[in-house]
Amino acid sequence: LHFPIAAADAVQCCGVGFAQKRGEAESRITSDMGNSFGGFEDIFAAKKDGTTLVDLRIKKLRDAPSIAGLRPKNFTPVVLSPESAMEGIGCCPCCYTSIPSGFSAIVTKFGAVVDGDQEDQTWSPGCHCFYPFYTVDKLVSQQLITFDTPVKDCKTANFITVNIDVMIQFKIVKAKQFVYSIGADKFDDLLRASQDEVLRMISNETQLAEIFDLCGRDFTDVVEEFTKKFEPYGVEVVNFTVKNVRIPDDMAQDAEDKTLFDSKTTRDHMKQKFDRQRVQIDEAKNKLKEECDNARMAAEQQAEVVKNQAMKVTSEVVSRTSRDIQELEANRDLEQKKLLTEAELEVSKQKAQIMALEREMNSRTEAECAKIIAEAEAFSKQTQTDARIEAAQKLANGKQAIGIAEGAASEAFALRRAFESELRRLMILEQVTRKHDMKIATSQENTVSMNSDNLAVTQAVQQGVEAVRAKL
Repeated sequence: LHFPIAAADAVQCCGVGFAQKRGEAESRITSDMGNSFGGFEDIFAAKKDGTTLVDLRIKKLRDAPSIAGLRPKNFTPVVLSPESAMEGIGCCPCCYTSIPSGFSAIVTKFGAVVDGDQEDQTWSPGCHCFYPFYTVDKLVSQQLITFDTPVKDCKTANFITVNIDVMIQFKIVKAKQFVYSIGADKFDDLLRASQDEVLRMISNETQLAEIFDLCGRDFTDVVEEFTKKFEPYGVEVVNFTVKNVRIPDDMAQDAEDKTLFDSKTTRDHMKQKFDRQRVQIDEAKNKLKEECDNARMAAEQQAEVVKNQAMKVTSEVVSRTSRDIQELEANRDLEQKKLLTEAELEVSKQKAQIMALEREMNSRTEAECAKIIAEAEAFSKQTQTDARIEAAQKLANGKQAIGIAEGAASEAFALRRAFESELRRLMILEQVTRKHDMKIATSQENTVSMNSDNLAVTQAVQQGVEAVRAKL
């Protein structure tokens, strides 16, 4: 819920006159909303003492969140009845409806209720796609509703007339049952009657001296009784509180005078006691101040003596310490020079030894290297010579083996060579026959001169073929 109040009004509302400023703000909001484009219609219900519950007709569904929580014209809207529920773009209506949060929506179709997705068969907040003939008929508030009304002329047990202000908080848990079984106006009357009956009964059982104890009393039994009574209408009562009790002015003044007499007497005694204690405290304070001043001056004198003694001792210690420091610095410089000289001598000896060792190690290393190189070269030459000898011996053995093998297989190789020779001849003839302009004739055709193209090449080829055939 929000109240668009100006900053200056909001600051003033924090102090005295909060109710007045809030009423002015609500009146300004409701007057601004009552135009042709939105807001609510005029309320024709009769105004009652305290809170008045009404079923408020609004023009647009989207105006519901702005109106909820307000009291337009001092009425408390419990149920909102929107005239238009469909959203639109310009003058064109859309097929979806946005149900605001904090309300239980009742949707109808040609006057018949359409069950929703909630447990009480209402529709949940959010966007819904509705048919054009679906209408959001009622919006029932899910908030805690405060019912603040006075009960006048209640008689106490000793027949004294008092007025009692009561605040009841309730919420509607079954919206559909509430709207169609009782409604806001009738529930207002029923709640007033129930509250009046309970309070008059409690007042008749209470003495006037105890009537103000009702303001802090626990009314759990009343809350349970109201909840059970209003359960058929879908209403749950959460709290029942007596805000204020007013008794007649003359009796209130008498009670106040009796109560304040003892208080005034006690106040006078306490004032006298306070004055005596104040005089005693002032005397003790002055005495303590003198003692503190004397102690402070004695302490200052003693501190001055201790300070002078400390300064004398400190100066002696400083002079003695300076002399000792100078002696120590001289001894330190002498010892430092002696150590430097010995260190330089030792460093020179170490450098000489290092150079001698380096020369010795270099000569030994060069001799060892020359010896290793000579041995490596000799070993390499010996290895190469042995390898050449072994290779020559193996080549000779191989040639000898080849000669022996060729001699043993000479007859077989002769036939193979003859076959390869004939095979090459056939390959030559094959290449000749693949020529397109080649003519081949038999021996008989050549003899009788029947072949007109009897060329010398053709005859030679024919003879070669005959010779190969005869051998095969």
